Amino acid sequence: MVDPDARMTLVEHLDELRSRLFRCLIALVVGVIAAAILNDHIFRLLLRPLPLKFRHITTFSPAEPFMVSLKVWVYAGVIMASPFITYQFWAYVGPAFETRQKRYFLPVVAACSALFLGGVVFGYYIVLPKGLAWLLGLNNQFFNIQNRAQDYFSFTSTFLLAFGAVFEMPVIIVLAVRLGIIDVDFLRRNRKYAIVGNAVLAAVITPSQDWFSMTAMLVPLLVFYEASIWIAKVMQGRARVRADEGEDHDDTPEDGGDLSQATA
Repeated sequence: MVDPDARMTLVEHLDELRSRLFRCLIALVVGVIAAAILNDHIFRLLLRPLPLKFRHITTFSPAEPFMVSLKVWVYAGVIMASPFITYQFWAYVGPAFETRQKRYFLPVVAACSALFLGGVVFGYYIVLPKGLAWLLGLNNQFFNIQNRAQDYFSFTSTFLLAFGAVFEMPVIIVLAVRLGIIDVDFLRRNRKYAIVGNAVLAAVITPSQDWFSMTAMLVPLLVFYEASIWIAKVMQGRARVRADEGEDHDDTPEDGGDLSQATA
């Protein structure tokens, strides 16, 4: 558990970092082992978005099936261990925040984990099948299309991790607003720059540069940005209400004598 009032020396801070990284590594190893045990299910899931006629995957060396399998297990292990790794990250940075901000720790961890896994699911069910169909169908009358195992499984795994990562944007923006780094006015003033930045991000982080995949990644980013503005506005409004209530409370006489004098 996280000690909200922890104050550590530099050496203790480094020891804590080492401990957190070791726990993340153990979680990743467990995830990889679990992925290896679920090998058949994972490979069937990754092949399912492919059109039926393209599901025969080719390898070009004796070692390729093992190396590709290991890479897939690692990617799957990262996804499985992501909630625990997210918790360890926030547990490590938690003591840097003020006491009043630390009560958001568990909600932030839950939101980060849910959004990451939600992004992976969104990419798998909504974007990947249509993106693959478009890519493999483009001018296919001129090509003898074969999917190499190393290329295909690296593509799909990176694709899903990318969608999981970009779905973290609302938490990052809302947390920055909560910490006072930015505010709602800043988000509104820079909306046009955010649109351009998100478009560039979608183009760079998408493994394939087809228009469908980039658009499918850009749209959630823009929706999340607008949702973050709304959430930040609500949070700032509540903060102002609490501040006003605090000022009213400070103006109230503290004892009966002062109250009597004020009444008189």
